[in-house]
Amino acid sequence: MKIRTRLLLLFGGLLAMFGAAGGLLQLAQRREIQAIRTGILAERTDLLERMLQLRGQTLYEFVRDYSLWDEMVRFVREGDRNWAAINLDASLANFDVQAVWVLGPDGAGRYTATAPAHPGLADVMPREPAFLERLRAESELHFFARSAEGLVELRTSPILPSDDVQRRQTPRGWFVVARLWDADNLASLADSLQSRIVLDAAPGATPDDAVHFEHPVRDWHGNHLATLQLVYESRTLSALLEGSDADTLLLYAFGAVNLLAVVLGVTLWLIRPLRRLAESLNSGRREPLAPLLARTDEFGELSRRLAHSFVQRDALQESESRLLQSIDVRARLARDLHDGVIQSIYAAGLGLESLPALRATDPAAADRRLASCRQMLNETLWQIRNFIGALEPESDRRQTTSQSITTLATSMQALQSTPIDVDIDQAVAANIGAAQELHLLQILRELLSNALRHSAARRIRVSLQTGPDDKALLVVADDGIGFDPAQPHDGGRGLRNLAVRVTEIRGELDVQSVPGNGTRIAVRFRAA
Repeated sequence: MKIRTRLLLLFGGLLAMFGAAGGLLQLAQRREIQAIRTGILAERTDLLERMLQLRGQTLYEFVRDYSLWDEMVRFVREGDRNWAAINLDASLANFDVQAVWVLGPDGAGRYTATAPAHPGLADVMPREPAFLERLRAESELHFFARSAEGLVELRTSPILPSDDVQRRQTPRGWFVVARLWDADNLASLADSLQSRIVLDAAPGATPDDAVHFEHPVRDWHGNHLATLQLVYESRTLSALLEGSDADTLLLYAFGAVNLLAVVLGVTLWLIRPLRRLAESLNSGRREPLAPLLARTDEFGELSRRLAHSFVQRDALQESESRLLQSIDVRARLARDLHDGVIQSIYAAGLGLESLPALRATDPAAADRRLASCRQMLNETLWQIRNFIGALEPESDRRQTTSQSITTLATSMQALQSTPIDVDIDQAVAANIGAAQELHLLQILRELLSNALRHSAARRIRVSLQTGPDDKALLVVADDGIGFDPAQPHDGGRGLRNLAVRVTEIRGELDVQSVPGNGTRIAVRFRAA
């Protein structure tokens, strides 16, 4: 994995860590906010209960005080409406009550009084027989009822003599009072609680800094009748939420600044120097290292060492080039000596070997062969002088390619009794360049020498023609004993040198031979 990829993964990890830290911070803040919200909810709920109890205290005191009164007992018995008008009707406003009912022991209504502005509340009083049964069972009830004017709160208490403080006697009747929860009443309660109050309706969207809680309202059966909903907007929550957002934003800003600083620092101090080092190594040039060479840090030291290694590399390459040239010259000289000088000396030696026998039968032919051997040896001396002078063999010859091939074949034939037939296409020979001619003559000398020494051929044929693919085709064929090309050879240099020379003229070598059926070796190349 590249360093750049690792750094990107590191930056990604840092970014993920900042994200996780921000998430954990938000989670902790949400938990804190939820805990505070829960505390505020409990506090507001308790405060609502207390406020409802406090606001209902006057209603409770009114129904309790007026029901435990001898005169109320007498009113139930006698039904003095003047007394009721003076004591009951006049008390409605004092206790913020909008309606009262006086019931007899049988539950029948003895008297009803309503505030002038709310006459419709007279029908709020339950009339079911079951209600009377519950009054007799529980005496004091606290419940709500619906009216045409809105929700009504009612309280009941048994009517008893003043001395029955424990309320153990049989009720002489029941006293019932009612208070209307109108808009003014709800607004007063909302002001006391510093909240927004909605009765029986959705309060709308609750802001994040608000607490929404509900208080159920029940009828005399104990069934749910209505819901008092309150929305309390907390300054504490608001400040905490603003602080939470600010803290989160500050954390992300701090993380972004730090990450940006890290990215810039790593880019300037690490990635760019590494990129220049990589560019220098890939291109093998010193130029990309120029801005780093004057630095005093590790990259500067590394750049200077790398630049020095380039100097050493150039020197080594130059030495290697010289060494390769020397090796190439040595190989070339060895190849030329083998293919030219040695073959010529070997051919002259073969001619001299047969000279005594030939002199006994044909002195004239022996003299001609001796002259040929002398000429071959002189030719060999000339080649050796060229090698000593670092010249290519036969490089200053004035013969044409066709003449050089013919002369070489004639010289080789003069040393042996095997006839050599030469067939040259003059057009093909004329297109062969000087460098190709040099290699071609050495190839031909090697092939003829091998054929004369090893093939026991009765005739050798040399041809230079145009091949089927318009390339030059040099063929040396004999009718000798042949050999198996697939079998390993004796390890001599001849075939290796032959293959190298064919490669140097960008040619192709084709060896065809069957034991007992002669040999045909062809070199196909593009004349130039």
